Amino acid sequence: MFSSPAFHGKIHGAGFIALCMVACLCSGAGLAIGLTQSKTPSSLRPSSDSGNLPLQTEQFDDARTISLNVTASHAQNIAFDRTGQVTYASCPDNGVIVSGSHEYDMDGAPLVTLYTQTPLYRDLSYGDKGTDVKALQAELTRLGYSSSQSGTFDWSTWNAWKQLYATYGGIAQNGTFDKTLVIWIPAESLITTGCATELGSSVSDDDSAVAFTTAEGIQSIKAANLPTDRATGERTVEINSQTYSIGDDGTVNDPQAFTAMSSWEGYTGNRKDGEQVTDVSVSYRLKQPIDVYSIPAEALVNLNKSDGCIVSASGTALKAHVVGSSLGRTLVTLEGKAPGSIQTNPGKSTCNAH
Repeated sequence: MFSSPAFHGKIHGAGFIALCMVACLCSGAGLAIGLTQSKTPSSLRPSSDSGNLPLQTEQFDDARTISLNVTASHAQNIAFDRTGQVTYASCPDNGVIVSGSHEYDMDGAPLVTLYTQTPLYRDLSYGDKGTDVKALQAELTRLGYSSSQSGTFDWSTWNAWKQLYATYGGIAQNGTFDKTLVIWIPAESLITTGCATELGSSVSDDDSAVAFTTAEGIQSIKAANLPTDRATGERTVEINSQTYSIGDDGTVNDPQAFTAMSSWEGYTGNRKDGEQVTDVSVSYRLKQPIDVYSIPAEALVNLNKSDGCIVSASGTALKAHVVGSSLGRTLVTLEGKAPGSIQTNPGKSTCNAH
């Protein structure tokens, strides 16, 4: 039996289609083989140092927000507590008087300018008790003179006063505190117009002579609290877009800072009528940023509070101190020369960082 020409045409068409499909399959297989045999780009190859991290420094100013207690004051006179002739008078050019300083002598005896929370209204001797004693003990300690905090005037309190008084050439009477040797001020620091009584002047009970005169405005600026985990170094605060130094005790003494604060909306907008102390939030940072290293948290071993260790790529442990964090990374300072790279996950490692 013979097939028709039409039937042969259908066979030839189907064969051609099958042949094309086979060719496509072979081409695809070849392409796949070629792709699988091509080399991985160098940027995607796993590094032989994938467990290590190069160390690089970055600047860190340890910026924080803190609250300042701004104390306002009315113009007032600060009086002497004894009579006699002024035999020494020297006040700072900027007019800032601080507790524990020495601006006057009277009849040859040094007078110590001193702040206490409770005014010093009486002389003291061994065994005396009271809030004035406790306030004296607290201020002597703050000034760096070791004193008990018992609220009872004892030998350690007298000895602390003796040391402070001796700083200016004075000799304290044994076992007693003479309040007339002190010019009491109502704050740790005051802005004054300078020495209000001249050298050689006589001061009597019925005299109007005063030691200092303060101007109406801001009496003092001091941090409510300072962060205990702050990085070590000189600090500044920002007041009305300007930076001013702040002491380790949180006190701002720069007269220009007082002027800036008095006209700053951050202060004037928060102050209430009749309120003497106003809380103001400011930026608090290092005066000079320090170099730190940014590392993953797991690169630290034997961490205790803020101290621990990192391990160099060669396996040497170095002491590290945590100063902060940024973008999920830990910021540390190192003791000694920093290695070129560290282990990113050293696991357990012997290191005495404490």
